[in-house]
Amino acid sequence: MNTKPKPGRRKPLSLRRIFLGFGVAVLVLAVALPFIARTDTYPMAVVDGNSMYPTLHDGDLVIFTAPSGPIKNGTIIVFVQQRSGVPAFDSVLQQVLIHRVIGTGVEPNGVPYYETKGDNNLEPDPFVTDAPNVLGVPAVVIPFAGFPLLFAKSSYGMVTITAMVSLWFFTGIDSKLEGEEEKKRLIAVFARHSLNGDISAAQFERLKLAVEYFGEMPMDLLRDPTILSTVDWLRGGGLARNWKEEPQTCPQCDSEAFSLIAGDKTLLVCPRCSEGRPAGTGDKRLQG
Repeated sequence: MNTKPKPGRRKPLSLRRIFLGFGVAVLVLAVALPFIARTDTYPMAVVDGNSMYPTLHDGDLVIFTAPSGPIKNGTIIVFVQQRSGVPAFDSVLQQVLIHRVIGTGVEPNGVPYYETKGDNNLEPDPFVTDAPNVLGVPAVVIPFAGFPLLFAKSSYGMVTITAMVSLWFFTGIDSKLEGEEEKKRLIAVFARHSLNGDISAAQFERLKLAVEYFGEMPMDLLRDPTILSTVDWLRGGGLARNWKEEPQTCPQCDSEAFSLIAGDKTLLVCPRCSEGRPAGTGDKRLQG
């Protein structure tokens, strides 16, 4: 009789894990690309123009590698006219050209040079390119994948990126200022009840500290029920839901109390029993 246990069923990979794994793989590849290509600059360039048409098209993304040997006539090369002094950023800081070699030679100092020409140009380039200025030779061409980079480098792209960054920055500032204003408004509610004698000065100070530092407070270390429920209400998005204050009778001691209501979250603050509870937790009498 076969008593071998049946193998357990593998849990299917979640979509989130698949995307996370893909993102990590892309990031690792992006970081490792210069080592794989054996280049001293980032091995990626974008075709800008139609000088190499129909071999290469405007907007094509070219991934290049270091030449594996002497560059011969007919080879397409990726090059700059002058090095920036920071090799790692030459493909970003300098104007990168992608043309075909139509002639070779040697400078008086012994440095090889190349005559180049765009396949779609009538005349050769009016300059020669020394071998140290060659970044590499194309290895992979991804059609039209470089258009976002071309747009980012254009004046329109720079304006758009600047506008988007500014919008994000100022939106973040506005949200932070709005959050601070809501904190002040809530503290003002507690201050009014304290000045009116509804809650003690000590209770007001505890509530004020809860409002100011609710994001940093560890819930498991809080013992005061009022503070615990206040922090829970705040972390539940109380200040971001157009909250309002309403008078209410405490269901435990029948004394006058008040509630802070934000959507489906309600915080009851009772001056007498010093206990606040969000709706949906604790005593069911607070859920009404």
